[in-house]
Amino acid sequence: MSQNESDDETTVDSLADFAEYRARLRHERADLIEELIQEGFEQGLFDNLPGKGKPLNLNKNPYAADMELANELLKENNLPPVWILQRNELLAKVAKLRAEIERQWAWHQREFGVANTNKGRLTISWDDYCLKWIAEIGELNKGIDAFNLKRPFDNIEIFKLTIDSELKRVGAPRWLR
Repeated sequence: MSQNESDDETTVDSLADFAEYRARLRHERADLIEELIQEGFEQGLFDNLPGKGKPLNLNKNPYAADMELANELLKENNLPPVWILQRNELLAKVAKLRAEIERQWAWHQREFGVANTNKGRLTISWDDYCLKWIAEIGELNKGIDAFNLKRPFDNIEIFKLTIDSELKRVGAPRWLR
């Protein structure tokens, strides 16, 4: 038998296999996928899959939806989502502002109680600080508005600040007299 005759028989065999495959594809479409999976299983194609023998991770986040992969990557790398970083940054700025108000009020209250101090200078100084804080609160409130629009719906919003509520928190009046 010559080489050409051997090649022709191989081609005829592969053409016959291909014709059989096409016939199966046309007539048994419903069972084809199951058959292919079973054939792969019998051939050992599924023996070396990653995670084989390990339990399934059923701790899926029902709120993730289209962000599931991104959230999973963040979680695996111990990175918080951007909105949490933004929230922490805003809360740190609020805490810094409140600490400054408390510190300045304690100083002004102490100095105002001293008999021989220039009360007019202290009144102007206190008013200047209050005006500065009003501007800072305005900027903070812009950031709070932006955060509240981006945060997940089920997460607690940050409430806006007012100069009156922040002064009341430390027991300070708006105007020194």
